[in-house]
Amino acid sequence: MKTPKQTKYPKEIEKEMQTFEFLLKKEKLKVTNQRLLVAQTIFSIHNHFTADSLLEMFKDKRSEISKATIYRILNIMVKGNLLIEHDFGKEYKFYEHIIGHEHHDHIICVNCGRVVEFTDHQIEELQEKAARLNGFKIYGHRLNIYGECLNPEKCKYNPTLQKSK
Repeated sequence: MKTPKQTKYPKEIEKEMQTFEFLLKKEKLKVTNQRLLVAQTIFSIHNHFTADSLLEMFKDKRSEISKATIYRILNIMVKGNLLIEHDFGKEYKFYEHIIGHEHHDHIICVNCGRVVEFTDHQIEELQEKAARLNGFKIYGHRLNIYGECLNPEKCKYNPTLQKSK
């Protein structure tokens, strides 16, 4: 009876980590413990994050993992198509990993910055139709819709709460 192959990564991110290691080797970059730790953390995050929020997760390891290290790893992962970099109209970028995640679009509150992911097959079909009618084949797209939260309780920026202070 064969024993299962042991892996050094949690099963839920094993594929992503193997892909990251392959990318590093392909780019002739060292596979370091710092890079692996940051990648493992990124692949464990299931929402949008910033470089600063990622760095904050390593506050107890600042001597090992610097802001420059974080930015270099993010850059490697974006170029290698493991992460998408989003510009949601702030002074900083947001990131999300894409391996194993379905395509989706975003609605962003211009007041509080809340990001909601959604999928709408009618929108996808309209984009395909528009591309066809104009002689294009779509390879990818990003749709970001900007607006305001309708429910003040869900909006982190709540003008009624601001006025009562």
